[in-house]
Amino acid sequence: MAENLHLVLNERGNYNLVHEGRVYNLKRTNMEDKQWVCRRVKKGCRGSIHTNLDVDAIFDCTPHVDECIPDNDILYEMKKNVLKRQAAEEMKTVPQIFHEEASSASADLETASQFPTYKSVKTAMYRKLAQKFPRLLPTLLQMEIPP
Repeated sequence: MAENLHLVLNERGNYNLVHEGRVYNLKRTNMEDKQWVCRRVKKGCRGSIHTNLDVDAIFDCTPHVDECIPDNDILYEMKKNVLKRQAAEEMKTVPQIFHEEASSASADLETASQFPTYKSVKTAMYRKLAQKFPRLLPTLLQMEIPP
């Protein structure tokens, strides 16, 4: 049952749990388990999962509302966001970052099938990398050189 539990680092440095196409946020950590609530809780979904502290087994599940549809491409989107964040933060080249992440994802067959291709993320990674650097001025006359 726990073979499709994935912990994914989000933009804020916290972990999200991905299970059966749904994303869960950590609500609380108890002495024996962790409670994860569906990310669509503000839209009325009351789905939640209780896992052990190592997040490798599910103890209890509460059902989701009918409008909460699983998103099967969520792992793909999260991996793409991880690649974009690493391109902006690390000083490695974009192909190096991609090949490191691809080799680590190929260890698990389920995540390897959800991993984006280089062609599909190359442009997004280079755009994120370009945001680190200031834009060049169109002409030399607009450039102010301090004395």
